Amino acid sequence: MDLVEFDIGGTIFKTKRSTLKSIDGSFLSNLDDTKDKYFFDTDPVLFRHVLNAHRKGIIHVPRDVCPLLFKEEILFWKLPLTLVAPCCWKYMYEAESDKDTYKILLQNRNKYDSCNKVDQTKAEACIAHFISSDDEKRTSDRSNTNGIVDGISENEQTMAFRIWLLLDEPGSSTAAKIWCYFYIFMVVLSVVVYIIWLDPSVRVSPYLTKDVELDDVLEDQQLYDYLVYIADINEKIIRLVLLDPHQALLCLDLFCVVFFVLETIVHFLVCPIKRKYFLNVYNWLKIFLCIAMLVSVVLEFRKDLLKVNDYAIGEMYHFFKSCCALRLLLIFRLHKIYDALHIMLLSVRYSVKELLLLLFSFLIAVIVYGCLIFASEIESTMFASPQISMWWSLITMTTIGYGDFYPTTTRGYVVGILCAINGIIVLALPIAAIASTFSNLYSRNAEFQKHLTEVRKQTLDTISKDNIIHHTDDISTVSCEENAK
Repeated sequence: MDLVEFDIGGTIFKTKRSTLKSIDGSFLSNLDDTKDKYFFDTDPVLFRHVLNAHRKGIIHVPRDVCPLLFKEEILFWKLPLTLVAPCCWKYMYEAESDKDTYKILLQNRNKYDSCNKVDQTKAEACIAHFISSDDEKRTSDRSNTNGIVDGISENEQTMAFRIWLLLDEPGSSTAAKIWCYFYIFMVVLSVVVYIIWLDPSVRVSPYLTKDVELDDVLEDQQLYDYLVYIADINEKIIRLVLLDPHQALLCLDLFCVVFFVLETIVHFLVCPIKRKYFLNVYNWLKIFLCIAMLVSVVLEFRKDLLKVNDYAIGEMYHFFKSCCALRLLLIFRLHKIYDALHIMLLSVRYSVKELLLLLFSFLIAVIVYGCLIFASEIESTMFASPQISMWWSLITMTTIGYGDFYPTTTRGYVVGILCAINGIIVLALPIAAIASTFSNLYSRNAEFQKHLTEVRKQTLDTISKDNIIHHTDDISTVSCEENAK
């Protein structure tokens, strides 16, 4: 018979066998020709669209069904994805994009967030079902950094682990959150001290190191004027090198240095997995800052090493002192408390391709327009070298325009116009992609947090009802016992 009957979850569908043969390689086209009745325990609503695909030769994704579920149905019936209508691509693959975004949020969630401790077992089961096996393995590896190291006694494990949670996981307890805020306060205090430290007007007479040559420079006005006006040494550098900071600033700076060094040492010692500690860029930043602060403090107490003609040690002092400004980056520790900052860092992390595209396209444009302006102004003395020309193209494309170098010919004006317009285009396109990544992550994270809130609310309501029922049962039991007596 040419008529075939399907019983799909209790709903009867009838069609011609020739209709099933319209799509080669599909599950329905390979059915046994000797049978004319089949039963499948699946969703009849979805099967209706599968059957329509065989009738019309094209697949339309229903709007009342999850696209991911419908895609699974398409793959189950072995329908080629090439039959999906172009009008449905956006609807289908937007869901795929959202799924990838939620994977990122789930994989980078804070395991020790006190708000996520309700019904943790069910949450982990849902996450394991949602994330693929490879992603789940990476997630478990990342979660293992929060575990306890094997081979240590149980008491030592507990003590070290609690200290590590206090220092590293602000969401694990109230004390950890207070410690995080105190740490941020120390970061802000150290930066304020550093800014005041660099001001030459607050420097005082040297008291840390007594050196005859340095005293001679300060006391001899002619020698001082010679260094400033004849030797062309910046007066700001002379005051910063030869004079000492105020005693109060020195005490505050030493306190901040000791605090950060001790915190870094303790944080490393109590870290459960030492190898994982060095895989974190933030920890490398802390180690480098501790070295920079220690070196700058030592040289501050040994100004006799900073001779006017000894540029090596002086350059090293200024390098490490300048690197101390990076301690402000330690404030990014707040990303474990504030979701918005966490999402911003995730956006940068997952926009590496767009950032590389921005850097690559920008580098090409800088070289091209640098060479063009150098060739256009070859008769002018404004652009002495191709390097200066590339500096001009960089500043022009970023719309800064210092005005230190500028074209003077008609050809140069044309190149300048093209350079400025191209700079706007080159900067705008990749940045729009990065902003789109941030917007997508931020929106999905808001939905994710809303979902967690609803789950916690439902769980707490269930727990409250169970407690009321148990309490009522206990009262009933006691009443029955009293009546029996």
